[in-house]
Parts: sequence; structure tokens; C-alpha cells
Amino acid sequence: MNDEVEIIETPVGDVRVVRVTGEFDADEADAVTAALSAPRAGGAAATVADLGGVTFADSSLLHALLTARQGHGAAGLPFVLVAVSPLVRRLLDLTDTARVFTMAPDLASALDLIRAEISSRRG
Repeated sequence: MNDEVEIIETPVGDVRVVRVTGEFDADEADAVTAALSAPRAGGAAATVADLGGVTFADSSLLHALLTARQGHGAAGLPFVLVAVSPLVRRLLDLTDTARVFTMAPDLASALDLIRAEISSRRG
């Protein structure tokens, strides 16, 4: 298995899906933080972070996720974690930060959550 970090961004309608795979540590912090940053005005309506392929994570990933959550919240945009690997889930649980994230088991569920959140803001 290749443990180099790979970041792939794919649009799904007006949602940006950012898939992060491999071993994540401080060396990749800037790249992942930038990839997960809130879209600029006129950009995507939300971001989904697919973490199912993360094979190692330290506090640098946690910091990137918290920064992304804060930026999306400030911009009024949904930010959803999807397919969270057991390793990342353990990191979130140990740091008591799992409760601050919206999480979904798969992309379809994440898109449903995003549509519901956007709809409730309009209504």
C-alpha cells in the first residue's frame, strides 16, 4: 500500500469532495489545510472531507480539520466528514472533538445532510 498522502478534489454538483489518503503528519499539514479551506465566494456550497483512506494521522490532521470546520462555519457553509477511518475516528474520540463535526458514513448520506442543512437555512 502506498502511504504517501494524496489529495484529490472532485466536484459533485455544487459540493466539493476532498479525498485524503495515506499517512498524514506535519509535513502535509499546509497542503491538507489548504485543500480543506472554505470555498471562496461564488465557489462550492459545501465541502465533504473523505477520510476513509487515511492510514496514519497525528494532531496535524486534527488541526487541519478543526481549521476547516471553523472556516466553513464562518462562511456559513456545511463541512462534513465522510467515511472516517477507524484511526481518524479514534483520534477524534481521544481528543473529544468528534462531537463538533458532522459525519456521514458515505458520500450519498453526506450529500443528503448538506441538502437538509442548506434547505433549513433558506426556510
